[in-house]
Parts: sequence; C-alpha cells; structure tokens
Amino acid sequence: MLIKIPSPNNILIFYNPISSAGNTRQTAEHMASQLTYCGKQVTVQVSEKKTKAYKRMKDAIAGCDLVVIVGGDGTVRKLLGIIGKTKTPLYAIPGGNESLFARTYDMSAQLGDLLQTIAAGNCLQQYYGLISGHGIKGKKPFFHMASMGLDSLTVKYIGKRSSPLNDSVYVWHGLKALCSLHHPTVSLNVDGQPVIARESGYVIVANSSAYARNLQLVPAANPSKNELVAGFLPGARHQHELIKALKILQRKPANLPMQYFSGKKIECTLHDQSYPLQVDGDYFRNRDIDADVTVEFSISTNPIQVLIPPEYTTKLIESSRLHGLRKETIVKANCSNKALPE
Repeated sequence: MLIKIPSPNNILIFYNPISSAGNTRQTAEHMASQLTYCGKQVTVQVSEKKTKAYKRMKDAIAGCDLVVIVGGDGTVRKLLGIIGKTKTPLYAIPGGNESLFARTYDMSAQLGDLLQTIAAGNCLQQYYGLISGHGIKGKKPFFHMASMGLDSLTVKYIGKRSSPLNDSVYVWHGLKALCSLHHPTVSLNVDGQPVIARESGYVIVANSSAYARNLQLVPAANPSKNELVAGFLPGARHQHELIKALKILQRKPANLPMQYFSGKKIECTLHDQSYPLQVDGDYFRNRDIDADVTVEFSISTNPIQVLIPPEYTTKLIESSRLHGLRKETIVKANCSNKALPE
C-alpha cells in the first residue's frame, strides 16, 4: 500500500561504523551537511550494537520525520521494532556487504536521489518477521530471512568483528564452512499444520525474496504480503552449495528443488544437535539453537513505512497496472468460455 507523506524536514541519520563499505561515517556526515544546507534539521547518530539500546531512543525516533540508515541489513534489522511502533518512515543508504534492503527498493548512496525521494514523499507499507522461542527474550525482528545451512555456518565462523567485512572474508569462511558442512534435522509446522517431520536439509524462512546476488532462494516471499514463506531443501548436499555459488557468480536465481510453505506462523524444531541460525546476514544472538528447541517465526502486526525513490514508485505502479490488466484478461477469458443461459 502506497502512502503519501509530507516532505520530511526533521531527519535522523544512523551510521554503522563497521559496515563493509568502511566509509559510513563520512557518508552520513556529508549527507547531513548537504541536507542542512537544503534547510533540513539533521541529527547524526552512530548505530547501536544491541537492539534493546534503540528502545532508549524511541522518543527521538518518534519525534523525527525520517530515519536514514547508512549501513547494511543488520543495522536495518535492529531498528525494525522501534520503526514499526513509531511509524517513522525509513530510508537506507547501501553501506553493507550486500545491503539487500536498500537495493530491493533501488535506494542509492547519491545525495540527489535522496533529495528527490524526500521531495516525492511516497511510502510503501511493508511487513517484517519476528523470532521467538525457548531462551529468546521477547520477539526479535528480521526483514529478509533466517536460515540454517552453509550461510549460517559461515556467519558463525566470521563471528564478532570490529572491522568492515569484504567478499574475501566471506569466501574464506565459506570454504571453511563447506568443509565441515552438515545440515540440521528439523520438523516444520505452518499455521499449526505439520509439513516436515524430522528431515535433514537446508531450511530458510523468508519475508523477502532478496538474497545475495539475485539468488532468490524463496522467490515468492514478499514484504507486502502479510505472511512468511518457509523453504526446505530435503537431503541437501555439497553439490547444491556449488550450484548456489555458480548462480551467485552468474547473478541468477538458484532454481533448486526446494519445497515451499507459506503462513503467518512457522515453527521450526531442531533435532539431533545444536545448529547456528543466521538472520539477515548475522549470527543470531551469537549462540547456536539448542537441540530439541522450537523456534517460532511470525509476521509483524505493525508494518513499517519505507520511503521509496520515484523510480521505484513508477515501477511499482506499472507492475500493479500490468497485474490488473492480466486479471482483467483472465476474467474476460473465463466469461467468454461460459455457456450463455437459454
């Protein structure tokens, strides 16, 4: 749903100093100075390491007209809960290794693009996911996906860091993870119905189809829909990871033989032994999920407002128009095939 808002005037910029771009502070300060020159009121704030730290800034976030994040998907994830409650519009400057959130909406690091987006004032209502379960205090937000497999082993090996990441770091730790790869044994329930019972394989719960380099492991996932999609690759093997690596280099969808299940509530029970969980590119809570523990994924009731660039707005409207034309064609075709009443 598109929402028109007044042009934001009071802007709060968060930057993550250890995002992979390595220049997030300079980018944030440069944008702040230019926005101030354009008559905007701007505050620059370094990002917090813990999600709960943002709760102390709820009033400041609620009091501004726009939050701009200069960083990656992990920085966006930590702010989702507060943004959802305050309804403050959100814009992201790509500064992470992937920056899937920013790239999904065609957001760029160009000041001119941000100024045009602010002037247009078009927001898109988007849902996000929540993670809860045994040993997890409260509900932890995520926007893109949570998964167990090579990607979760890789981010665990990367561990806590104090410096920006780059592709070579991911490749090195990915190779280490591939050498020791074993997939978890899980059971999945979707909206109370069992769909997977004690099977070994790769599992991903997605709110968005965005994935590294256009891999699209769960292409049906869409934050505009009020549901999550679980993807499961039974009997996942090392060759599947090699296929993914090849598709990443080609920037093409993976097209793996995965099973898909959608719903508002997805329960994943881990069997046999503990296993790491990655959430939006980060090692979840810096600890593995224990064996025989059930993790619950649910859809948020408080969607966020994403300030989208004019070009993306145009694409969205055009896509909606074409979808409407397709529906109209189908209806006409169905009507023409019906026998006329005597």
